[in-house]
Amino acid sequence: MKKETLLLLAKKYTDGTCTPEEKMAVEAFFDKMQDGSTISLHQFPDAKGDIILGKIFHELQTKKQPGNFRFKKVLKIAAILIVAFAVSFSVVKFVLTPKEIIQIAHKGEKKEVLLEDGSVVVLNSNSSITYPEEFGETRNIKLSGEAYFKVFRDVKRPFIVQTHDVKVRVLGTSFDINSYKHRSTKVSVLTGRVEISSASGKKVVIVKNQQADLKRNADFHISTDDSSEGIAWTSNTIILKNTSLSETAKIIENWYNVDITFEDQEIKKFTISGKFKDEKLENVLESIAFLKQLKIIYLTQNHIVIRRKTPKD
Repeated sequence: MKKETLLLLAKKYTDGTCTPEEKMAVEAFFDKMQDGSTISLHQFPDAKGDIILGKIFHELQTKKQPGNFRFKKVLKIAAILIVAFAVSFSVVKFVLTPKEIIQIAHKGEKKEVLLEDGSVVVLNSNSSITYPEEFGETRNIKLSGEAYFKVFRDVKRPFIVQTHDVKVRVLGTSFDINSYKHRSTKVSVLTGRVEISSASGKKVVIVKNQQADLKRNADFHISTDDSSEGIAWTSNTIILKNTSLSETAKIIENWYNVDITFEDQEIKKFTISGKFKDEKLENVLESIAFLKQLKIIYLTQNHIVIRRKTPKD
């Protein structure tokens, strides 16, 4: 039974104007609903449906019918209509939900994205953002990986970035978020200020040239440094500052679309500092090998093994 028919028959039923056949149809419908049968509701609610539902509730409150039978039937009608409206409202919400857009920068590439509000997002390699085609009262973005944000100021619509472990909220500013899955999120502010909150409820506010790093205990470590170095990657520059070889390998894997294996797991703990701008993969690896007395082995073009040097090397 279509919802339009249901509403019409419900009104006639409560008014007592149903034909015997219509009365049987309505009561059979209610019996099926009680049995758990599936009812298809294809049309959206309208003003007429709201009026009918209001009349049903009015009758529930004001009419005194002999016996309990009519009251129960009217109550059933009200319940069915409530379900019908609820289902239809859910359908409306689903239909009207803005389309989601996913932007991806694959390994070995970077990507600049212009959002509909005028904000700009630069995605680092192996990163992605998800956002609605049109923003509502808030500008919500989901980030996986690393991105540099230049947010268009809009005091009426906060800009919110959700990562796997923190939420960053701003009005208009520029900042970098490094939030690859293998590490905790680090936020660096270049201009303005941002509020960062963790899943545990802890919040911090940082400003220009401050960085907030979420630690394992769900607390934030605040540091002060030149935040422009945090977005050096946007100009194809790798900056390493006492960076572990484990983290360095992740950067190289994303930038050059390769896989790196360490023969000795202790090597991962070595740290290195350096700066590489527009360097070829081979030059970066050879520099690391020279500084740390390591050997680079190419199993394939895209699979590299790093091990300690031996006397034979």
